[in-house]
Amino acid sequence: MRGWNASSSSPGVWRAIAGFIVWASAFVVLYAGHALGCVYVPSSIQPATVTAALVVLWAVHMAAGAALAWRSGGRLRLLRHDGDCRVRARFMWRAAFLIDASALGATFVTGLPLLAFPACHP
Repeated sequence: MRGWNASSSSPGVWRAIAGFIVWASAFVVLYAGHALGCVYVPSSIQPATVTAALVVLWAVHMAAGAALAWRSGGRLRLLRHDGDCRVRARFMWRAAFLIDASALGATFVTGLPLLAFPACHP
């Protein structure tokens, strides 16, 4: 197994869209969790508990998206200082970083209604 070399490695398509996979997961988990939490939650649990659980799930997805953006930004910085790197690798890491950053913004906007509106409002 050979080691990772910044000049010879570029992300694949799955890595490039990983940020939006995290966003899609956040979208499904948050909105399905909100609906199911309000329908099936016992009456002894306060709606604030459902909101708190959803905010924790949102924070986990935000952390995953931030880690992806940080990693692709780091790889892009390595390639900027490497003069003999391939153009494809530099392009793909730049694309991965921009996609990860925009997916992180989309994940942030997806979770904002959790902070603005009460969960399980009758």
